[in-house]
Amino acid sequence: MRFNPGFFLKEALKNIRLNLLMSVTAVTTTFVCILVLGTAILVSGHIEGIIGSVRQDVSVEAFFAPDATQERIDEARREVEGYPEVSEVTYISQAQALADFKDTFRDNPEIYQDLGSDVLPASLAIQIEDPSDAEAVAGKLKSAGFSEENLSYPQQTIERLNSVTSYMIWGLRAATALFLISSILLISMTIRLSIFARRQEIEVMKLVGASDGFVRTPFVFEGLLQGLVGATFAALLVVWFNYLFVDWAGTALPFWPISSSAVNAFFVVVVLVAVGAVIGVLGSFLSVTRFLRV
Repeated sequence: MRFNPGFFLKEALKNIRLNLLMSVTAVTTTFVCILVLGTAILVSGHIEGIIGSVRQDVSVEAFFAPDATQERIDEARREVEGYPEVSEVTYISQAQALADFKDTFRDNPEIYQDLGSDVLPASLAIQIEDPSDAEAVAGKLKSAGFSEENLSYPQQTIERLNSVTSYMIWGLRAATALFLISSILLISMTIRLSIFARRQEIEVMKLVGASDGFVRTPFVFEGLLQGLVGATFAALLVVWFNYLFVDWAGTALPFWPISSSAVNAFFVVVVLVAVGAVIGVLGSFLSVTRFLRV
């Protein structure tokens, strides 16, 4: 028998209509699975974007103790300027540090209105030629008398980001795997019900010469439709969430380099819809292969 997509699609829609409740449940579970997977992709994409931005703008800040003398500051500055990895050294006094702080939070004056002129430490802002040399420069500064607590450099930020987000990403992956299995099992269960409801019709079709592929295809279409519907809605919602997050972060997190370019919306939609299709086809195949033996 020849391949007739229109016929198979019609049969798949009929099966979905006959088992509407189970079909809706399968679509909903697939939707949740793809939504969790999409969230994991967004989190990973934005974290990588932040880390990449931090690496591009490499600088090391070395903070002086409150009782540091001008002689000690000048000596440290001359020494750091002699490091071959350093391109520029800028001294930031306590007064300048406070002025910069006020400028940063100029829209929230209540944050700094009670701060004294000596509350922030003086520091050296050290620009690095090569991002990979930040760790080496930090090591030299420690040898020069600066403690780990008085240094701030990109590797620290990256390590903290990785530490904070690693558990979150693994949690999302575990949830995705759980919903992935649930989606496949539910779609498989739905297909089984369709096969059971049409078992006599299927037997007649096989008796008159229908191949296993011809009998199997409508059920594969059914699973594919369920997976595609759930995945498409989830993918569109993920892209919308990403747009809202980037817009919100621009106002609420102005110091974090969060950009819409960190996540390729088209790529995310394609991947999520493809995964949904695979879930649907895999669920239907598991069911059909096992139970379509009449």
